Amino acid sequence: MATMLTNHICILITSLLLFAFPTANAIPKRDVENLCRETTDFSFCLTSLESDPRIAAARDLHDVLLIAITLSKIQVDDATTHIGTVSGKYSGPNGKRRIGVCRRNYGIASAKFQTAWELALKKSYWEMEKQAKIGTNAVVDCENGWRRGGPIQKSPLTFYNTNVSKLSGIVFLIFQKLK
Repeated sequence: MATMLTNHICILITSLLLFAFPTANAIPKRDVENLCRETTDFSFCLTSLESDPRIAAARDLHDVLLIAITLSKIQVDDATTHIGTVSGKYSGPNGKRRIGVCRRNYGIASAKFQTAWELALKKSYWEMEKQAKIGTNAVVDCENGWRRGGPIQKSPLTFYNTNVSKLSGIVFLIFQKLK
C-alpha cells in the first residue's frame, strides 16, 4: 500500500513539474531518438519513453532522467505485486528461498529507486547513480538467484528484471551525459 502511494506521489510530482511548463519548450523528439540509439535496445527505449505522456513536456535530459527513474520504480513495484501473485506456486525449499530473496531485493530496489528519484530531482546526480546502481543490482541478484543454490529454475520475474535492467541503462546513459 505504501509502495503504491509512493508511486503515485512520484508520478504526480514529476507530472506537475513537467506539465507546469509549455510543451513548446519540450526536448525535441529527435533528441530522445538519438538518446535511445545509444542504448542497448533502441525500440524498448523509444517505446518506454514515448508511451509515457510526460515525455511531451520534458524540457531536457534532466526531465527525461526523472521519467526513466519513475518508469524503473513502476516496474519494480509491479514486480513486487507479481511476487505476491506467484509466490504460492513455489512451495519447495529452493523456490521459497528464491521468492524470499526476490521479495527482499525488490523491496531494496523500490526504496533505492525512490531515493534515486529524489536525488535526481535535486540534481545530485552522483548520489542518484549510486542509489540506482544498488537498486539495479538488487534486481539482477534476484534473477541470478534462480540459477544458484540448487537446481536451475526459470525465474517468474524475468520480464520485470529485464525491463528494470534496460530502464537502468537509460538512467545510467543520461547520468553520463549530465555529470
